[in-house]
Amino acid sequence: MGFFRRLRKGISGGDKPKTDTEAINSLSSAYITLETKLGLNTTGRSAVCIKKVNTSQFNEMKQEIEDFLAAAKADFDLSFRTVIDPYDYMWIVILSETIEDSVAAITSIGDIIDEKGFSDKLLASVFDFNHGNIAYYLIYNYRLDKFYPFVPVSEQQKRRDHNEEMKIMSVLVDELPFEKNVCNWYPIWYIPI
Repeated sequence: MGFFRRLRKGISGGDKPKTDTEAINSLSSAYITLETKLGLNTTGRSAVCIKKVNTSQFNEMKQEIEDFLAAAKADFDLSFRTVIDPYDYMWIVILSETIEDSVAAITSIGDIIDEKGFSDKLLASVFDFNHGNIAYYLIYNYRLDKFYPFVPVSEQQKRRDHNEEMKIMSVLVDELPFEKNVCNWYPIWYIPI
C-alpha cells in the first residue's frame, strides 16, 4: 500500500492526510479462508460504485482516479475501466493479478473520492470470487462500514442463494466486519465486472 500512497501523492502533488478503510484492508488476508474453507477463488475483478454527479468537481475527481490507475499500471499488472450503469452509478472496475493489488487500488480510489468531498455518494465496493461457474461477491457497504455476501443464482428471476451466503458469513465472521442483519444484504443485480 505504501506504493499506492506515494503514487497518489506524486499525482495530486499534495500531502493531505490519507484515510484507509480497515475493513476493506482486512480482505487481504481473509480471502485465504475463502479459498481453503469454501474453495472460492478470486477472479481478480473488483469495483467501486459511486452515484454520479454532474459537476466539474466530480469530473475532475474521475480524471484523478483514472490518472492514478493509469500510473499504477506501470508497476502493477492491473487494468481498469469506467462504466455508467442504467441507474446513473459510476463503476470503476479493476482487474488485477492479486487480491492485495485489488484491495490497495480500491482503498486508494476511496481515499481520492473522500478527499474530493464525494464520500457521501459512495455506495459499495465489490470483490468477485467464483467456484466453478458460480459467481460469489463480497460487497462492502460504505454506509454500514461492513461486508456482506451476495450469491446471485438467476439475475433474470432475481434469485440468490441464501445458504451459500450464510456459509460465507460463517467462515469469515471473525476475519471481516460483517453485517449481521441479513435485511441489510442488498442485492446488486447486473454488477458490471
